[in-house]
Amino acid sequence: MTDVQLDNRVRHYRKANRMSQQKLAEALGVSRQAIHAIETGSQVPSTSLGLRMARVFGCAVEDLFSLAADPAIRARLAPAGPDNQASSRVVLGQVDGRWAAHRLPSLGITAADGIIAGVDGDEADVTPLADSAHLERNVLVAGCAPLLGAVAQRVGARFSDARVTWLRTGNRNSMGLLAGGLVHMAGLHLSGGGGAEGTAAVARRVLPGRRLLVVNLTRWRQGLVVAAGNPRGISGGADLANSDLRVVRREEGSGAQALATRLVEAEADCALPDSGPMARGHLEVANLVRCGAADVGIAIEGAALAEGLDFMPLTEERFDLVVPADIAAKTPVSRVIDALDDAAFRTEVSHLPGYDGSMSGQVTTVDAA
Repeated sequence: MTDVQLDNRVRHYRKANRMSQQKLAEALGVSRQAIHAIETGSQVPSTSLGLRMARVFGCAVEDLFSLAADPAIRARLAPAGPDNQASSRVVLGQVDGRWAAHRLPSLGITAADGIIAGVDGDEADVTPLADSAHLERNVLVAGCAPLLGAVAQRVGARFSDARVTWLRTGNRNSMGLLAGGLVHMAGLHLSGGGGAEGTAAVARRVLPGRRLLVVNLTRWRQGLVVAAGNPRGISGGADLANSDLRVVRREEGSGAQALATRLVEAEADCALPDSGPMARGHLEVANLVRCGAADVGIAIEGAALAEGLDFMPLTEERFDLVVPADIAAKTPVSRVIDALDDAAFRTEVSHLPGYDGSMSGQVTTVDAA
C-alpha cells in the first residue's frame, strides 16, 4: 500500500483495447496480480511501468494516471452579499487553523478555489479545485481600497509561498469578518484624522484581548465625485440630501456612507436619503457617475481621476490594514507586510494619482485591551 492516492483509468484503456489482465501483464512483463492491484488502486506503478503502459495503449501517462482530488474541505462560510447569495463558487483561506470560505459573485469571472457541495448552517463542505498546500498559501484581505488589487499582484509575483485574495467590502463588514476569524487582514479608513491611534482604538473595540498590528497601506482624499464640468452645479455635502439628484449609496458601515451621513446631518439638518443606486466600492461609485446612472457620490480622489471625473475633496484619510499579531508573524501573511514595506511599492504608489505612499508599510503595534 502507499499514501499516494491516484485516479487511474488503466481498466478503461485495457477494455477499450480488448485486452485481458493476463494479456496486458504479458505485454508489460509483469504478473496478472500486479495489473489487478494497479487497477484497484492498491498499488502505484513505477515510472518505468507507467510509461510502458502508455506505450501499449498509445496514450499519454497523464491519460492513465492523475493525482486524486483532495477530500472535501469543511469550512466556515462567510455571510453572502446580495450579488453572490446563490453562488456555489468560493475562495478559501485558512485562518487560525480553520478554513474560511467566501462566495464569489454568481456572474463574476474570478477564479474559484472550490465549489460548495453542501451547506450546514454557517459551515459548508467545499470540493477544492486545487491541492490544500496551494490553498493554505492564500491570504484573505477584506477592504474597500482599490490599491489592494495591486498588492495582490505584487505578492503573487514576488513570493512563491503566498498569494492574496482581495474581498471588496467596507469598514464595518471588513472588521466583522476579521473578528469572526473569516479573513486574515481587514482594511479600515477613518475620516476626521486620528491617525494610527484612531484606527487602533476601533480595532481594540472590535477585537478585545488580542495584540494587533496596524499596517498603513496609503493616504488619500475622499470627497464628492461628479461628472466632468459639474453640470448639476453640486457644491457641497448638503446636495447629498437633494431629492432631485441621484446620489450613489454605499453599504451601511462603510467609511463613505458614514461620511455622507455626517455631512447631511451637519449641513442639511436632515437624514440621508435611502434612494439611489448602490455601489460596492469607490471604483463602482465613479463608474456610476461616469456612465450617467448617478449625479454624485462619495469616493476617493483616485477613483474620480481614473474615470475622468471632477472631484471635490472633503477629508483626508489614511487607509490601514488591521491584523492580529500572531497571524501577522506567520507565512503567508507576513509576506503581505513585507510587500507593503518595500521601496518599490512606495515608489509605485507615489506615481498613482490620488494616493500617498509615504507611510506605506509603517507598522503600529496595538497591545491587547
